[in-house]
Amino acid sequence: MDAKLMALLFLGVVVPAVGHRLLFAACLRMLNRKGMIRKNFRDEDVITGGGVAVFCYAAAAQAAMLLVCLFAAEASAMLRVGVLFLAGSASMAFWGWLDDCSPDKAVKGFRGHFGALWKERRMTSGMWKAWGGGSTALLVSLALYGETLSALAAAGLLALSPNVLNMFDLRPARALKVFALLAAVAVAGGAFASGKAPCWVWMVPVAAAAALVFRHDAAGRLMLGDTGANYLGFAAGFSLATNLSFAVQIAMLLVFAILHLLAEFVSFSRVIQSVGWLNRLDQWGRPAETK
Repeated sequence: MDAKLMALLFLGVVVPAVGHRLLFAACLRMLNRKGMIRKNFRDEDVITGGGVAVFCYAAAAQAAMLLVCLFAAEASAMLRVGVLFLAGSASMAFWGWLDDCSPDKAVKGFRGHFGALWKERRMTSGMWKAWGGGSTALLVSLALYGETLSALAAAGLLALSPNVLNMFDLRPARALKVFALLAAVAVAGGAFASGKAPCWVWMVPVAAAAALVFRHDAAGRLMLGDTGANYLGFAAGFSLATNLSFAVQIAMLLVFAILHLLAEFVSFSRVIQSVGWLNRLDQWGRPAETK
């Protein structure tokens, strides 16, 4: 492992850890002052929008990593991917934050948001998030692959993966586990393939930041909110789009599309609770009082 990669990994782990140590309490106070309080599945008041902390930790680390790449020889490919990752994820976090701040929480699901647009001629906050997220996904994909079929596949992954996490963000730490699963698929699909720039390195600070807030989410003290689901979903989708082959990307797109279709008719929470091993995995990491 060369010195440049070691430096990137060091920054990707240490910067989020230091940021969490210094800023987490202040972040909670800020969210509380802004009234970012929502009812959880047990009808308890919980601070939401915790994805802001995840984004800030990871983005600070990625900015430092970009500086290393900027002054390192033969790092242009990694620098380009890193810039797209940071810019795209910041945009996705922004659209999620707007949705978190919106008081309009009555409309749910694709049918609800499109129904409000069609019947009431109004854009819900969720529809703005979908428009902004879709535009971001398309622009990042075109920058990655140009006007090709690969760009369309990547755009689909980047657009749908945030909502996949949002669909599962209904119990403590569940969305973080789905994020970990998608990231593992990306790694297994070729993140360490020879002859490629190590694009996976940009996921290191995201994974570190997610791990730092895991216990707070699992304990039911904090919810990621749409900010976190959008940000982590984009990060997972970006990793899938840059590491998987075109055929596997299409397969993942089909899986995402099926999940979105099922979500309109099936309760994933009930399915998880009815399958023993899924329920045990879902409960893992939670204190007894949050189960």
